[in-house]
Order: sequence, then C-alpha cells, then structure tokens
Amino acid sequence: MAVLAVTLGWLSLTGASPPPRPALKIGVSLPLTGPDARWGVPILQGVQLALEDVNREGAGGHTLETLALDSAALGADIRSRQRAAAASYERFVADPTVIAAVGPQTSSEGRAVAALLSRANLATITPSATTFDITDPTLRATFRPSGRAVYFRTVGTDLAQADAMARFAHARLGIRRVVLIDDGLDSQMRLVDTFARRAAALGMTVLIRRQINWIQLDYREELRELAVLKPDALYVGVRFPAGVKLARQVPGILPSVHVLGTESLYNGAFPIQARPTGAEGWYVPNVAPDPAASAAAAAWAERFQGRFGSAPSGYSLAAYTAVTVIADALGRVVKRGQPVTRANVRDAIEATRLPDALSGPVSFDRDGDLERPVVSIYQVKSGAFQHVETLLSTEAKNGSRRQR
Repeated sequence: MAVLAVTLGWLSLTGASPPPRPALKIGVSLPLTGPDARWGVPILQGVQLALEDVNREGAGGHTLETLALDSAALGADIRSRQRAAAASYERFVADPTVIAAVGPQTSSEGRAVAALLSRANLATITPSATTFDITDPTLRATFRPSGRAVYFRTVGTDLAQADAMARFAHARLGIRRVVLIDDGLDSQMRLVDTFARRAAALGMTVLIRRQINWIQLDYREELRELAVLKPDALYVGVRFPAGVKLARQVPGILPSVHVLGTESLYNGAFPIQARPTGAEGWYVPNVAPDPAASAAAAAWAERFQGRFGSAPSGYSLAAYTAVTVIADALGRVVKRGQPVTRANVRDAIEATRLPDALSGPVSFDRDGDLERPVVSIYQVKSGAFQHVETLLSTEAKNGSRRQR
C-alpha cells in the first residue's frame, strides 16, 4: 500500500505540474557606458520592463532572460563601434540558448552584423536604427546572403519620416510653396527626394532645390536668394552642424517661413546649440513612437518613470515592443508544436500581427520593415521638443508601397 500511495502521488504530481521549459535568452547589444549610454540605457530599460511583463504572462511556457552586452568602444570612430557590436553578436550566435536579439542601436552597427545574422538565421529587432540600406531589397546580397530577412525594426526607416513630414506640411500647416535644401550627404539627399516626391503628389510646388556646403559658416547669401522666391516653408535635409548654423541664420532673413527638418536634428542639444534663436518653431520628426501619444502609452511611460526614475524615450517604447514581438513569436512556435529553433522563431517574427502594440501596429514586410511605421512630429518651443502629432507612414523604400 505504501508503494501504491507513492506511485499514485507521483502520477498526480506529474499530471498536475508538467516539467518547466528551459529558460531562453534574448541577446541585447547596446552602448551601456560612455557618452552613447544616454541612448543605450533607456533602450535596455525598455527591454527589462518588457521581460518583467512577458515572464509574468508566460512565453510559451519558457522564461525569457537577457544576455546584455555593451557595444560601447574605446574609440569614438564608427569602425570601433562596429567591431564592438560584431563581437557582441558573435557571442549571441555562439550561445544556443539565444533565440533572437534586440538591437543594434545604430545603423552603422547594423551594417557590421547583418550578414553574420543572416548566415546564423538569428533574428534581431532594432528599436532605433533607421537607415534604409540594410533592409533595401536591392542590397540583399550584401546584408542577407542567406536570403530571408533577419533584421527587423519596430521603428520606421528614414524614408518614412520624409513622407510623413510632407503630409504634415500640406495638411496641418497648409504649405503650398516649398524650398528644398540638402548638404550633399547621400542619406539626406534621399530624404529630400522622398519629400519632393510626396509634395508633388499632394500638389505642393517645389520652388527650387539648393545644395549647401555643410562645413560653410555663413549661409545668409543663399538664404537671401531663397527669400526672393517667397516660399511658405523650407525642408532642410542636412547634418546636425549645418542645421545648427541654419537655425541661427534663418530667422533674420526668412522670419515667417515654416522650417521642417529631418531626424538628424532630433537631439536635445539642437535647440541649445542653435541659440540665440534656439531653432524656435522648427518642426522635426522622429521615426519612433512618442511615449505620451496615447493613453495606454502614457500609462506605460508612467510605469517606466516609477521603475527607473527617468522618462522613457520613443526608442524605449520601441524596445518594449521588440521584446513583446519575440515573446509572441515564441508562443506561436510552441503552440504549433514546433521545435524552438532560431529558424522557427524567425519565421514567426516575420508573420507577426500585433495591431494593438503600445508603440503602434506591428506587421512586417518581406524585408523586415514595418508595413505602417509611426512617425512622431515635434516642434521646438522654449528650447525643447514638444510633441505635435503622430502619423502612420504610407511611404515605402524606393518610392512605392511594397506587397508581402
């Protein structure tokens, strides 16, 4: 009878409590020390908050953990950052418990690791890198030699911001006559191209396109020539230093003209360095959700503030969404009875449909980009960026909507 009781007890326990599934890891590569930690740490905190929520709800019976590595480099040059990021991702690839990753923070790091991830079939989701080349289908051979998308985003590409700014200028500001300015940098020229294309489709008139020298100190002569055209607005696609100089000089020559910038100027230092005018009134986009743009996101931002003692960035919220995407994909893999492999998780990530994600609707095209990225528009007021509007982009890379 004693043996029978033990046997029945064992059967009862095994029936009620299946053995726990093994813990799995999400690799996270971000600058966590040095000057760029101001970007990386809030992103990591978004990941941490997501893991707390995911593990409370469960992810296909698995517990998720982070393998967080610092991509900060001793040198400030891009090559040093790329080498540090590559070393992080090599560790992720070598660890069989890492099923997906969040990061990298910058597009230059993404260029350094994309092919490695493609060969390993390890998906990563960046919440902050927006340059469009890594997911450009014409560059598949360079960045995804294995063919399938492994580099996903919970933010839009740079081209999404230009499309959104043109629609904002037309509908919200009533812009009809615009001057375009770029500084010869390829990425900024592509933004201006996209803005011009959308502006033309909306019926706006592009009066002229002017290219400036970004290291030049004084643009007042060029601005006087543009003032003769009587534009409603300037669309300025330039590097940060050129933007600062223009912000100081535009008010004296074109005081009543709207100025629209690119995300290169979405930096808290911009209004400060642009003094004495402080770029007051300039509109600048960010290809990320604003944490206070909806009631649900605002409540999440309050939780974030209470948990970490600082306000989240839009990239923090996009990182939170990246983890929920991975957890959702893992749950679907387990539910279908498939083995939990990197390939199956990658496939499930690509098939994601999360219309109510906190950062905005999440579904990916065949290249790993969001089908409908969110673009936040800000205006400089009293030396700070204030959220004005959030738009869903309609623009795809290469100028046309892509189909799955």
